[in-house]
Amino acid sequence: MCNSRTKGREGVQGVNTLRNLIVAGCLFFGLASAQAAKVNGIINFQGDTVHMELSGQQNWDYDVKRLDKKGQVVVEMTVPALDESTIGSLSSFKSDFVTSVAVDRKGPDGKNVIQFTLSGEDIETFDYLTDQPSRLIMDFYVNPSAKPKKDGKAVAKKDTQIPTELPAKDVKPVAKAKTDKNRKPAADTLAIADQGVGFAANDSVKSGIFDGGDPDYSRFSVKDYEIKEEAMIRAKDNYYIPFPMLETPVSYWEKMKITPAIYQISPQSTEENKQARLLLTLFEKQRYGVYLKTQAWFKDKYPKSEYNEVIDFMTADVHLALWKEEGRMKDYDEAMQKYKEAVAKYPRSPLAERTSVKTGFLALEKGDALNSLRLFQEHIDNKNFSGKESVSKDLARLGMGLAFMKLNKWTDAIAQFDQVEKEAFNRDLKVEAAYRRGDVWVRGKNYAKAVDEYQKALKKYPEGQSSYPNAFFNQAESLFMMNKYPQSLDTYREFVKKFPSSNHSAFAMTRMGELLEIFGADKSRVMGAYLETYFRYGETPNAVIARLRLLSTRMKGMKPKEVNHAVEEIMSLAKKIDLPNIEQFATVMVADGYTHRGEHQKAVDLLSKYYKEHPTSVDVPLLTNRIVSNINDKLESEVNDGNFIKALKTHSQYADNWLKNSKRLDTKYNVGRAFEMAGVPVEAERYYKDVLNRIYAIRGTAEAKEIQVKEQIPSEDELNLRLSNVFTQEQKYNQAYDYLKNIKTPEKMDEQSQIERVNIAVRLLEKRGDNDSAVRYLGELLRTWKGQPQLVAEPYLKLAELQVKQSKPDEAIQSLEMIDKLQSDSGKISPVIHAKALEMMGDIYLSKKQQDLATGSYEKLLEKYEDNRPLSSIRYKLGQIYFKAGEIQKAAEVWNDFKGDKSGFWKNLAQEQLKNSEWRDDYKKYIKRIPAMSENEQGQ
Repeated sequence: MCNSRTKGREGVQGVNTLRNLIVAGCLFFGLASAQAAKVNGIINFQGDTVHMELSGQQNWDYDVKRLDKKGQVVVEMTVPALDESTIGSLSSFKSDFVTSVAVDRKGPDGKNVIQFTLSGEDIETFDYLTDQPSRLIMDFYVNPSAKPKKDGKAVAKKDTQIPTELPAKDVKPVAKAKTDKNRKPAADTLAIADQGVGFAANDSVKSGIFDGGDPDYSRFSVKDYEIKEEAMIRAKDNYYIPFPMLETPVSYWEKMKITPAIYQISPQSTEENKQARLLLTLFEKQRYGVYLKTQAWFKDKYPKSEYNEVIDFMTADVHLALWKEEGRMKDYDEAMQKYKEAVAKYPRSPLAERTSVKTGFLALEKGDALNSLRLFQEHIDNKNFSGKESVSKDLARLGMGLAFMKLNKWTDAIAQFDQVEKEAFNRDLKVEAAYRRGDVWVRGKNYAKAVDEYQKALKKYPEGQSSYPNAFFNQAESLFMMNKYPQSLDTYREFVKKFPSSNHSAFAMTRMGELLEIFGADKSRVMGAYLETYFRYGETPNAVIARLRLLSTRMKGMKPKEVNHAVEEIMSLAKKIDLPNIEQFATVMVADGYTHRGEHQKAVDLLSKYYKEHPTSVDVPLLTNRIVSNINDKLESEVNDGNFIKALKTHSQYADNWLKNSKRLDTKYNVGRAFEMAGVPVEAERYYKDVLNRIYAIRGTAEAKEIQVKEQIPSEDELNLRLSNVFTQEQKYNQAYDYLKNIKTPEKMDEQSQIERVNIAVRLLEKRGDNDSAVRYLGELLRTWKGQPQLVAEPYLKLAELQVKQSKPDEAIQSLEMIDKLQSDSGKISPVIHAKALEMMGDIYLSKKQQDLATGSYEKLLEKYEDNRPLSSIRYKLGQIYFKAGEIQKAAEVWNDFKGDKSGFWKNLAQEQLKNSEWRDDYKKYIKRIPAMSENEQGQ
């Protein structure tokens, strides 16, 4: 969860409780200013959540931190000053989640700091903001994935399920049936991870804890003006796994499965009747093994019993029940054979028609589409069943359409559904046939036809909207596959709004998060969609994709151990869902996580390994583009770090494989930079020219825009600057000058590039012998420049060099002093530049016979940089100044401090000077004792 918060405000309309807990999330960004008004608020329980609301500000400036204080988990929330009543209510609040609340009035900038002491690490928090009215909300709840406490105690745990049943339809029964008295109502519930909370499958979810403040799911909507073209282009390289088609069960068949046939035997005093009733009792008690033995005995004893009709149908049911319980194909085959024989033997039985259509759907449900076609056709051809108005025959045609669809016979399937819609007397079957035509084209991947069929059905039979979620989900997925993203998002919203408890709602909410990302929505909204999916549906298989995307994105801020755990979790979760290419998707998510972390080599190795292990099933463009992108990012990172040798090795490693057919311009540009830094301007020139010529060739095209979005390519001005620099290194000054002139908008370049441009221009002017122009050029720049001090130091040094050439030592000293001042003020000047400036300053003072100032510059240079730089010549020069001034002792002290292995030459030279000085001193003492020598001679 969030350990800290970026201060800000982002609105989510209509949210006022936990209902939009995940949507707003903890990732809203922006700038806000604190208001002077006092803040008021409340804290209470809402469901399984401790809920705090603060109001009284329009723009919120707050911060949240999660801390560990003396073994206790404490959440500190810094907020604008609270009123007294709010402080009182907060301070007196206690719960199983929040054991105590304390308010510190002495927070920063007059704010209050609220300290929430939590009951344990399994308590998580979400803070978020709302509009209309403006609220700051903090919720505390049990982490869905938290491990249960060892003492077995649970916090605010419920086990509530609200069942829901399909709306009853007025239909003509296929056969007499009864409802099992022990049968429980059909329930479609949703469990949230390990929280133990079940959410109902009816409208109570739609208007319940999640969506009460936003029943229309407007939090997932995007206005046209909010859609960013660059994000749409970038999304083309993203990986979106196709979601499975939503297949709505056949309503009549579902009812048939839960309404067993009626078996009744009227009591009589005969032995045969008693034995028949015994069989019925064994059947009802589900004593199937005993039943089959008794039935065999009964058949043998009473081969022509009047009860054989009931017993034959009942025996088929027993074999079917055994197949469902134990999964033996022998039982299934026996059941189907018994059903067929019973229908043929008792064509007038009230169970025959029902059983005949039942066998077709059993075969279809089992996946035996060919056999189901045969069974349905036999049912339709059977003249013993009802005539033209037979519901069962229309139902059989509906089943044939589904069987043809599974066999990829699209035209035949459509023909069956058309016939049902046209000829069926039951309107419900007409509606169902119309809503299933779209399914045919979804399976056939003809998405345009699918969308058209669904929209026709929704318009013609609006009463079917609440019964056929496939018309919304499959239509939305079809629109997504057609890249009609706005329409897809609207249709997904409609689906989730109408069917919040559907198994496919997790897919729909995940896709809405992906669509928000495609549109370029704020990251907080994208993550909010994934978080809400995970919060609603926990770790159910259909919510896995959202969880994978969350883990992949969060890898960037994880510690190494957490990354390893996240990778294991991603690969483990992928095994929980049966989707095509899910392993590939999980691998890509892990690789993307490594990419976010800047661990490009790990991403390359992972993707390359998967590619080699799955050469026939891998999505080649998807993996290849990602591998090349990571190689380029690695190259760029190494070049930016100045490690050009490593960058060139990286390029050499992949040049003949992954990069062989790559057309990425940024890769070539980064290789050119590496060669330039390595001092190989000819190679750098070749790469730069290749990139620049390609940019000129595609200028103004759609391809150029796509490349600009997807690749980190330089501008034309930056390329011209690089070419100017390499030509300068090659001493091709005219060409260097031409490329420099090609720079059209230098003011749009970054500061470092602008300084480099000036330095190149000055060098070229200097080569032309135009020192005056070069000085003016530099002077103008430095007078108007307001950039970083470390960038202007080099131009000041160059200016000083030119001023020395112009015989303007005083002006040169002013430029050099500016470098020294910049270093004193910022400490960010390059040691190389500062050292050169101090040395040059000392040399100028020395040339002006200002020995005291010269020694000051040299001493400062030695003090700062002698430990890290070879400055023996400067130390010799400093000692020589003292030596010539007659301060032999001072010179000796300076020369006794030579450092480094390479100072031998200067040290020997200094020792020779000192020895000569000693000889002269002794000689002077000797000649002073000779009286005849004149004073002039003595002084020689």
